[in-house]
Amino acid sequence: MTRLVSLGAKIQQLEGLLDTKDVNDWENTFLHNVCDRTAGGLVTRRLSDKQIDRIEELWARHFA
Repeated sequence: MTRLVSLGAKIQQLEGLLDTKDVNDWENTFLHNVCDRTAGGLVTRRLSDKQIDRIEELWARHFA
């Protein structure tokens, strides 16, 4: 069964990976920037398509 998860919810889940060994340095910096830019996933309209693709990839690797 496929579950639908909003982009904001994905960012909130990924926020839990900040400063852990589960992400590399680049991913950690990227996630910090995304969380800051989106207020923890509340305002996602400021993200580019490329950023959204990367968020989707990270989320799928850790939570799907």
